[in-house]
Order: sequence, then structure tokens, then C-alpha cells
Amino acid sequence: HYIVPRFTSFRIHSLAEKEEKDWTIQELYAEIVNNEIRNQMITDDVAECHQKGKNCIVLTERVEHVKILAEMLRQKIPDAISVTGGMGNKGTRETMQKITASSKDKPLTLIATGRFIGEGFDEPRLDTLFLAMPISWKGTLQQYAGRLHRLFAGKKEALIFDYIDIHVRMFERMYNRRLSGYAAIGYKMKGELFSKCDQNEKNVDIIFDKTNFYPVFSNDINRAKREILIVSPFVTKRRTQQIIRNLEPALAKKVKVSVVTRPSEDFQNKDLTAWAEATKQIETTGIHLVFKPNIHQKFAIIDQKIVWYGSINLLSFGSAEESMMRIESNKIAYELMGSLEKK
Repeated sequence: HYIVPRFTSFRIHSLAEKEEKDWTIQELYAEIVNNEIRNQMITDDVAECHQKGKNCIVLTERVEHVKILAEMLRQKIPDAISVTGGMGNKGTRETMQKITASSKDKPLTLIATGRFIGEGFDEPRLDTLFLAMPISWKGTLQQYAGRLHRLFAGKKEALIFDYIDIHVRMFERMYNRRLSGYAAIGYKMKGELFSKCDQNEKNVDIIFDKTNFYPVFSNDINRAKREILIVSPFVTKRRTQQIIRNLEPALAKKVKVSVVTRPSEDFQNKDLTAWAEATKQIETTGIHLVFKPNIHQKFAIIDQKIVWYGSINLLSFGSAEESMMRIESNKIAYELMGSLEKK
């Protein structure tokens, strides 16, 4: 079972006059429903999977979003079926009959609201899920993923395409909760679309937690050849010392090392002493230190290909619930680096 992480360029423009903390989840969802670029990204992915013979289900939390996505998809997949609540008993029964009667020799494509595929929905052909709207509750995630785990002849793997809105703090936090949920149900990462799973376990992209990520991360640092970028909104002296020790061989090999963190203005007076001690340590080692106000993303990129992304501040300590995914993908590395430049 695999996650295909898809980083979006989605931003909130119409709400820009408001403080980010004042945005409601309903306002954010409304913006997502009508975002053409994000919707196009989803439907392009679905169409490509359809061509590869995948049996797809696109899930969102809004009926209006189902209608928009279904209209876009039917331009490429005329027999795509949309199913939502509120169709009435007769409409629901007819739609379910249509799904059951659809040809087993052709890929199936459904667009539905999450509520519709609750307990009782069963279509074992489904092998690919598109999470078109962010969710955070692990129970919901497990229920959705469970729709792909039904046994069916010829089914080799389950894929979940997860759209990660890294520019919106609330949605990124929701993804980080999903990330630990994926790990709990045994999912791994596929960094590139339709890449064949490497049978060498050492190269499989895995979801790590706070207790087991550091040895693998440290090994990636030691193998760096050109550059290392670490983005950590928060820094502490103890973790910074640990990272610097691991970075010393890379610095000795003239690997370019950059750290991006928040400036002093982002912190209260009681936290400034610890911030100053940690940042001074970084600067005195020859690491390039960059300050970006209000950053919330947490990731590292090694040689513009190996990506560590998740909820762990790499230069500070956090809670046991935090997790990181490791992916080898030039494309995702490029998208993450670009997200810093646009800030």
C-alpha cells in the first residue's frame, strides 16, 4: 500500500485581508472547492490513472466539489459516476446498480462525498483513492483506505493520492496528522507518479516517527555530495549541537549547508536567549543561515533529490506523535524549495 504525495500551490487570496489564525475551516474548504488549478491537478492525475487501468475513487467533503470535479472529469472519462448523499433512496439505489453493472473490463471512476462511502459501501474493484479535500481524523482516514483493501482478482496494490496544501498552515497540520495515520495502517511512500516499487527494501520510502527517523536522516546527511537544506521554524541548542556534529563531515567536503528558520521577531522575550544561542552555533560553523518570518513547513532536502518532510522540527524537540516521510524525488524537492522563495 502506497501514498503518492502531491504538493499543491494552493493559497488563500480572497481572505488575505484576514489574519491566518482567523480563517475558519469552512472558509478554507470553500476556497478549495473553487480553486481551478488544484482541481485541474486532481483531475489530470485521475485521468492518467484511468489510462493506466486503475479503478479510481475521488473523495471530497462537499457535494458542490463532487459536481465540479465530475464535470471536469467527464471531459476525459465520459462514464465517470458521481455519488453523493441527498440523492434519495431511489437515486442512490439506481446509482449503486449502475456501479455494479458497469463493465469489469473497463476501469471504474467514482467521484463521491466521504459520507456516502461510509459503512455498507463495498466495491472491491477500487484500488486508487484521491483525497481531494483535507481531513485529519485517523478514524476517517482508515475508513477511506479500507475501501481499497477489499480483495479482487488482479489487484496488486492500493494507492492513495494525497494533496498537500503546504502554503496553508491549518491544512498542512491536517496532513501531518494523516501522515502518522498512514504509518499506523502500514502505508509507504511513492515519490514519483507510477514509479515501479523498488524491491530493495533499503530504497523504499518510509514514514518515520520521532523515535526512528534520525539514524536514516543522519546517513542521508553523511552521503550528501553537493548541498543540504534544512528548514526548521524552531531551534534549540541541544538538537542544533547534535545536527552540527552530523554536518561536520559534509562541511569538510565543501558541501553547501543552509538552514532556514524564524527570525527573533517571531519569538517572545522569554524564548530569545535560547534562540540566540542556537542560531549563533549555526553561524559559527560556516552554515548559511537564512531567516524567514512565520514559516511553518518542516523539511530537509539533500542534493535536490532526497526529501524529508513532516511535523518534526529538525533543529528542536517535539511531541512523540510527530512523524516524517522520506522520499526520493527531484520534482517534490523542487516544489518545496519553490515554496520558500514565494514567501
